[in-house]
Amino acid sequence: MPIVTIDPLKQTLAKTYRRVPLRAVLTVPLVLQIIGAVSLVGYLSFRNGQRSVEDLANQLMSEVGYRVEQHLDNYLAIPHKINQTNANAIELGILDVSDFPLAGRYFWQQLQVFEPASFIQFGSKQGDFIGAERLKNGAFAIEIKNAQTAPDKYSYAADPQGNITTERLGFKQNYDPRDRPWYKAAQKAQQPTWSEIYQFSTDTAVRLGITAVQPFYDEEGTFQGILGTDIVLSQLGDFLKTIEIGESGHIFIVERDEFLVATSKLSQPFLLDEGKAQRIKATDSDDPSIRSTVEQVQERFGRLSAIDRPQKFSFELARERQFVQIFPLSEGRGIDWLIAIVVPEDNFMERVNTNTRTTILLCLAAALLAILVSLVTARWITKPILRLNDAAKDIAKGEWDKTVTLKRKDELGQLARAFNGMASQLRESFNTLEERVEERTFELAREKEKAEVANQAKSTFLANMSHELRSPLNAILGFTQILLRSPNLNPQEQENVSIILRSGEHLLTLINQVLDLSKIEAGRIALNEKSVDLYRLLDDLEDMFQLRAEEKQLTLDFERDARVPRYIRTDEVKLRQVLINLLNNAVKFTNAGGVMLRVALSGESFEEIQSEQPPVPPNLEETEKQDGGKTVNLHFEVEDTGMGIASEELDCLFEAFVQTQAGKDSQEGTGLGLPISRKFVRLMGGEIDVRSQLERGTMFLFSIRAGVTDARALEERGKIGRRAIALEPNQPRYRILLVDDRATNRQLLVRLLNPFGFELQEAENGKNAIAIWERWKPHLIFMDMRMPVMDGYEATQRIKVTTQGNATAIVALTASVLEEEKAIILSAGCDDFMRKPFRENDIFAVMSKHIGVRYVYEDLAPQETTANGEELDAISPEKISRLPFEWANNLESALRQGDLELIATLVEQIRTEHPQFAKIVTHYAEQFEFDKILDLLAESHQERNYESDTL
Repeated sequence: MPIVTIDPLKQTLAKTYRRVPLRAVLTVPLVLQIIGAVSLVGYLSFRNGQRSVEDLANQLMSEVGYRVEQHLDNYLAIPHKINQTNANAIELGILDVSDFPLAGRYFWQQLQVFEPASFIQFGSKQGDFIGAERLKNGAFAIEIKNAQTAPDKYSYAADPQGNITTERLGFKQNYDPRDRPWYKAAQKAQQPTWSEIYQFSTDTAVRLGITAVQPFYDEEGTFQGILGTDIVLSQLGDFLKTIEIGESGHIFIVERDEFLVATSKLSQPFLLDEGKAQRIKATDSDDPSIRSTVEQVQERFGRLSAIDRPQKFSFELARERQFVQIFPLSEGRGIDWLIAIVVPEDNFMERVNTNTRTTILLCLAAALLAILVSLVTARWITKPILRLNDAAKDIAKGEWDKTVTLKRKDELGQLARAFNGMASQLRESFNTLEERVEERTFELAREKEKAEVANQAKSTFLANMSHELRSPLNAILGFTQILLRSPNLNPQEQENVSIILRSGEHLLTLINQVLDLSKIEAGRIALNEKSVDLYRLLDDLEDMFQLRAEEKQLTLDFERDARVPRYIRTDEVKLRQVLINLLNNAVKFTNAGGVMLRVALSGESFEEIQSEQPPVPPNLEETEKQDGGKTVNLHFEVEDTGMGIASEELDCLFEAFVQTQAGKDSQEGTGLGLPISRKFVRLMGGEIDVRSQLERGTMFLFSIRAGVTDARALEERGKIGRRAIALEPNQPRYRILLVDDRATNRQLLVRLLNPFGFELQEAENGKNAIAIWERWKPHLIFMDMRMPVMDGYEATQRIKVTTQGNATAIVALTASVLEEEKAIILSAGCDDFMRKPFRENDIFAVMSKHIGVRYVYEDLAPQETTANGEELDAISPEKISRLPFEWANNLESALRQGDLELIATLVEQIRTEHPQFAKIVTHYAEQFEFDKILDLLAESHQERNYESDTL
């Protein structure tokens, strides 16, 4: 018989496995997993701590950099304001720089007001000099040099009233201001600028500083001298020392040529050499942190002048990581500095290292405990294995009381006890199933509550984002409206500014898209219907997109069926937004060909309507509203010759945050335009659809239900285009207080209201507003609600609690978009509520409403004249409606074909019965303004429809 052989290696392995205890098989892998998990947790804890420290350091440095930059912007602006103020005073005759006592006292008074200034001076072209100096001990000195009497400059102490005393503090021999760096800098620039950093000429102390200078010319334009205001660099260092940035972090300011300007560490950024100040280069600084930081900047960016935007990085110094952020500072008049913020990682790592050590100790303790538990568990689960099969079958039959009865102390005995425990747990699980269901239900309810809190946090974030974006838009739109008032703009410039205004309003609408989507999801968006001039709306959109189309060499055509009513009642904002979204996509994704917008009546294709010659009187698909008005279904088509949309992408086209492949390639858009457009169209009683072919183009189609109205209803709504140009006579001089922490917002209202003759005062916070109100008693207060020191809520409450305060109208100005905040503002005592950005007509309207201001308005439609100078009288729609219907259709056809001879023939046919209309048509035809004639014919159709409906 054959002999069966077994591989010796397999025999050896089988014997080895049989000798390994079951306890080791169960415990060793578990122990290895625990050790690995503990090590991974400790490492991740340390790395997360490092990342958190880096994020915290970057946030801290960004905040500190912003504070330093804001302070320096304000600090460096003051000297130039002082110079300009002095120049104005000289021009107005208030300040006579040749009268040294008067000029010295004038400069002394300015030093009392402007803290940053240390020296205010004037040097004439003849070599005369007068200046006032703030001494280091807090006293003041007046310095004078009369070139006609002596070549020296003398310094005298000033009394508490700023007058020159006989106490001489010092003098400079052969002093000539024309040789000083500040004088030469102004002569070279011939405009307001800064001098280089230099040592001040003073006997009281060695100080480095910089001078803001401005050349002064008389009325004939002849150069007279230089105005200057000094600031001391030590003041910048004192400010930097006040900023806390960790335990050992510091800030320093350096010029592009590496010379230090100020630092939060050194008392002065210079060395003394025989009484002369020698400036220090950052690379030569005794401070290793400053020196190493600049060297790192040079190594990474080549040179300091290469930094044109904020930069951040880190490096090792003495085996310690340093976080660095560099900010460029340039105010446009010669200042070109860099602000460097350096924070050692060790400032933040102490707590992280402590937490890491604690985590490691806890992990080790948990590992030891887990190992012990695993050993005990391994012994506990081995005993019942021999009886496991029988016991499992009994339990499978539902006999929950069955247990493994094996009295052994080895692994099998432990397994038996484990099995008994499992059986007991199963029994308890069935008994406590209902309790667990209730616990799970409670957990689900808690998760739902967390989701609602997260949703509320999202809404708060969106509201804050909108607030921060609306504030600068308020200035953009406001100053654009002020520009439109300027009589110095030619028509082309007027049109350009108008396009900027409309584009800014479009940008505001885009900002609102995200909020609109949130409102749509919450079911809180509603329809706001009002009378709308549809033709004007379409003309505005054509102007808005014409420039973009021309830039891409595209044609942009707007076609409108003559039977489309001009005046409708719908939500103008939502209709405009839908059209802007569709036109914007069409222009953006079209590189050749053109874009077309068509408007017709619903129920017929646009081609069918255009093919009808001549059109019959409109049979609008009108339905009665509950209020008895008429409605009509309007059909819109936006077609382009762009790249098209793939068929597989059409199904998800209207989903939020979903973009087509073309949109992703362009890296533009948010994916919200089309979803919001669909919601708006449905809200207006319609539906939107799309047809597209790749490389052929795309067409979006939608219909809305709109009410039919007439021009009279639109005029009653608000006098379209009326703009206030002056105040009516015989009114009191109204006092208006402007309260806002942002100077640009106050400046906007000042520019808007000042030409009307209002008395205006400003306040940057609620505390100052209350002080001015108590002293000045304004008629109306425009109150910003978010301000430092004291916000608008508290200021309004304090004013309104008094009897006099109830007589003062307070209008809240806020960039918030939350409806609930409106109720809070009104409950605080405000009389009215306006959102930023606001329009000038809104400001004038609220003033008229609350304090009775009356205005003079400009004419809406200036009288047009023919080429011979004859005035063109306006023709009422009623007169236009009396034109022969067939003749009007023939004229419309001739206009669309551009047949000038046929137009002239048709005009002669009605000249006898309608001379004024014939003159108007002739004038517009000669100017090739066919669209204006078509608008008149459209009004005749509209008026004829209105009269037939009335009958």
